[in-house]
Amino acid sequence: MDPRLEEINSLLISYSLGDFNQKIEPSGKLDDIDAFISNINMLGEELKISTISRNYFNNIFHSVSDMLFVLDANGNINSINKAVTDTLNFKEIELKGRSINIIEGGLDFFKNLKKEMQSAPLVHIDRTMHSIGQEPIPVSCSCSFLYNQNGETIGYLLIARNQARIKRYERSLTESEKKYRSIFESSQDCLFILDSESHFVDINEAGIKLFKYPIEVLKTKRIRDVIYDQAKRIIIRQELDAKGSITDAELLFRDTHNNIITCLISASAIHNEAGEVMGWQGIIKDISQQKKTESLVIKAIVDTQEKERIRIARDIHDSLGQKLSGIMFYLGALKSMQKVGKAKYDVVLKKSNEALVDVIDELSTISFNLMPGTLQHFGLKQAINELCHKIELSSQVKIKFAMKDGIIITDKTIEITLFRITQEFINNAIKHGKAKKVSVQIGMDKKKKNIIAVLKDNGIGFEIKKRNEYKGMGLKNVNSRVEAHNGSAKIDSVPNKGTIYEIIIPC
Repeated sequence: MDPRLEEINSLLISYSLGDFNQKIEPSGKLDDIDAFISNINMLGEELKISTISRNYFNNIFHSVSDMLFVLDANGNINSINKAVTDTLNFKEIELKGRSINIIEGGLDFFKNLKKEMQSAPLVHIDRTMHSIGQEPIPVSCSCSFLYNQNGETIGYLLIARNQARIKRYERSLTESEKKYRSIFESSQDCLFILDSESHFVDINEAGIKLFKYPIEVLKTKRIRDVIYDQAKRIIIRQELDAKGSITDAELLFRDTHNNIITCLISASAIHNEAGEVMGWQGIIKDISQQKKTESLVIKAIVDTQEKERIRIARDIHDSLGQKLSGIMFYLGALKSMQKVGKAKYDVVLKKSNEALVDVIDELSTISFNLMPGTLQHFGLKQAINELCHKIELSSQVKIKFAMKDGIIITDKTIEITLFRITQEFINNAIKHGKAKKVSVQIGMDKKKKNIIAVLKDNGIGFEIKKRNEYKGMGLKNVNSRVEAHNGSAKIDSVPNKGTIYEIIIPC
């Protein structure tokens, strides 16, 4: 027996088991057996190709989300995809070979379908399909002919789309769109979407108010049309192109009236499925008012520092300067009085000593006003007590001070702020208000989250509407100091009835 026949037998067994990678090398005899071997090798290649094609088709067939039914010429089910078993809860073995009518629930379904297809090769019908353990499912059916290689009709392909699932999906999209629009429009900051050419595609109400353009006009513009600082715009665009996003970049914009607006802009690229940039989305925050407030605070701080320097210079010049000049005069006189009687010498020496004591006291007062050591070492309560005592000794004003026990202020800057406000209030009450009585009370709210200071005087007061005219009273300084701690200051005054400050600072 020719050994090649045994090889042919083994090869056919491999093919029957689905292994189409095996081959037999012809012997080179070029006889009938070699010719048969060549034909078998070609058969293996064909089987291999058809198997790959069939697997490829099956992968597509079962990955489709719509239900697919392959029917024979009589309407019996030959094959179904995975969507059918998942949706209808039938197993493939329960449906294969049975009429499509059992799923549709009507005996005339296939008959009517076949009749419809006599006039059109593709028909669309809305029906319901029955499943196991579920309510009937509304479906939209499409049916077309299946042909063999000779163009003869051999069956039908029925596609059933689950309308309930589509409606749920559409409803979900609608709800998502509503949520998106709600968030988009309710934002207090400008939200925008640009196309790839940087034209405005969408912008919310806050953006329209920011730029003061009608929406139809704004959608004809590019974002660069509303940017004032073009040089900075180019830098930001380069960074955006390089990184794909920017965060809180400061940029000057302008509205339709050419008003300049200081803003922070954050933006990121929008990509399609291929990773290409389709546009941009972002947010623009108007920080103009914040900038103005910061400028006012800085100005107030600088003004306060300058006033403090002027006051210190005046105190040193007018008080210490004169007293030191007097001491120098006395010391010069002592030189010329060496031969004078002891009594006169002692008088001049005594006056020199008294002048030196005054200078020391004045230096102590100036130092206290700059930064009382009591505040640094013993806290706010002792420092204000000392301040009130000094003022009462040097004036005819009666000061009542009360601070509740148990108040702990860990932030030293808050203590300094409250001390300075109290010091300024009392000085204003005496100098401008002509007050004879002053009250200072410091406590906390019930939740112990805020420090509350109430300062009152019985002076001449002023009209609160004209508060800007009272520049010497330091009202702006008080507000600036309090705002620096995220607090609030309520200032009230009535002519001839006095002034009240109510200060609230988070602790």
